[in-house]
Amino acid sequence: MPLTLPPLAEPNLALILGGAGSRLEDLVAGYSAFARGGKSADVRLQPQDRLRERRMMSPGAAWIIRRILSGQSRPDIDPRAELVQRPQLAWKTGTSYGFRDAWAIGVGPRFLVGVWIGRPDGTPVPGQFGLASAAPLMLQVHDVLVNRDSQRGIAAPVQAVPLKIGVAAICWPLGQPMSKNDPNCRRQRFAWTLDGTTPPTLQAADQPLGLGLQERIWVNDKGLRVGASCPNAQPREIALWPAPLEPWLPRAERREARLPPADPDCPPQNLNLAPPLSIVGVREGDNLRLPAGSRQALRLKLSAVGGSGQRWWFIDGAPMADTDTQHDFTPTLNKPGRYQLSVLDESGQTARVEFSVVE
Repeated sequence: MPLTLPPLAEPNLALILGGAGSRLEDLVAGYSAFARGGKSADVRLQPQDRLRERRMMSPGAAWIIRRILSGQSRPDIDPRAELVQRPQLAWKTGTSYGFRDAWAIGVGPRFLVGVWIGRPDGTPVPGQFGLASAAPLMLQVHDVLVNRDSQRGIAAPVQAVPLKIGVAAICWPLGQPMSKNDPNCRRQRFAWTLDGTTPPTLQAADQPLGLGLQERIWVNDKGLRVGASCPNAQPREIALWPAPLEPWLPRAERREARLPPADPDCPPQNLNLAPPLSIVGVREGDNLRLPAGSRQALRLKLSAVGGSGQRWWFIDGAPMADTDTQHDFTPTLNKPGRYQLSVLDESGQTARVEFSVVE
């Protein structure tokens, strides 16, 4: 699909957020892949125009994404249930930077509808965005077409389920099939699968070194953590959530709570070797914005993973608060500028990040 970049611009991660331009015809052509088994086709303005198509994704991937866009992101609660078909509309909206463009594209059983609303010269229209401006018009157009087919006795076609599509009961945080009664099954969900594959949870790019998503420990008959050579020691695998999620996890799901306490009579050999201390909730070099149109200050929710014992927090070298491993640090920042955040734990480890607050 052709994308247009500003002069002298290079492709970067801003593409994910709409940092490139595209024509409505090209967007519609791209979305046609969800209705055509993964093959996108250029828009034909006349029936005799040559069909030009190309493979964009596998039929199974197109089928799953279409279900997600139609609100069927999760299969039926019973994984053995039949893969039912519902003639729903799969749709997506978008808004360009500065409220210059609002668009909506819908993929129905028989029709693909694309709507763009904006000004030809690119002048912003404050308050205009895809869901409020383009989506209602797109839904109206689709309803008119569906009602016309109904009056003419034309039935909506049913998209065949690709053979490689399946359903699996998966468990978070690892994202893999697992018994619901397994202690590492912290949340059970049902998901579409493709080729019998269930993608695992990946480590975040800022996952601290030494902190994985799975940790092998040894426990005794009392369930306490012991060394591998201790009497009656049994190995156990503990599934852990990605470290960047720590501030938003219930306390019972955090790393400190998931690892059982150590047996003082036969503790693990590395008990005093605390993993590296790391700050979670803000990243090095982040640019945080004050709430638009609000007089409220910016409130952060921060925590630290790794390390051990009590934590002492500092902003620009000034002591701000002390927390234990179960509580967060929630500073309030009401002025723009550059900040240095640091934390110190009982073992003497420190961690530091610098970030900016902009208006």
